[in-house]
Amino acid sequence: MKTKMKFMMSLIMVLSIAITSCSKEGDIGPAGVAGTNGADGTDGIDGVDGADGIDGVDGTDGVDGADGNANVETYVFDTSDVAGTIISLSVPAITQTVLDNDVILSYIAASNNFTYQTPGGGPTGDYITRAYEEVGNFYINFHNWDGTSYSIVAGDILAVKLIIIESSNTIAGKQSSSKQTVLNELANAGVDVDDYHAVLDYYELNN
Repeated sequence: MKTKMKFMMSLIMVLSIAITSCSKEGDIGPAGVAGTNGADGTDGIDGVDGADGIDGVDGTDGVDGADGNANVETYVFDTSDVAGTIISLSVPAITQTVLDNDVILSYIAASNNFTYQTPGGGPTGDYITRAYEEVGNFYINFHNWDGTSYSIVAGDILAVKLIIIESSNTIAGKQSSSKQTVLNELANAGVDVDDYHAVLDYYELNN
């Protein structure tokens, strides 16, 4: 029995020494070579586009520009057989509205085939003309340069030509401003109102 106990004690000591020897750590070894980086992964699928935003509010429309001349009318009266100191014409187109607001340009076609604005000098310089109008009528008087009456003979004045230009700003009580608008337009366009044909060309009218 005693021998058995000694044997057991010896065995335990041997095991203890062995365990102690195994548990002792060795020196740290050198670092290993770095591994190769792995390949990049595949890109993911694009996401769905977001919904369009709401359209902005439309801007306010601009103010309409003023209309141009609404109406331009021409009238030609045969006066080849008229003699005396005055030419009197019935012109129903001359209304009170026209007198108050619109422009009336008048011309005489003389026997020399030239057209002259009235009022103004006659074709030969022997006389001057004066023009005036009233509702429904138009008149041309002939005078010497000293103011006395001058008489024409039949054939001196072949025709009287009128151009009535309706103002784009026909407003009762604003006679000068509406007429002046038309005259300013012609002047700004370089149209000589003394020239009958220039006015016709500007408004694209026939003789």
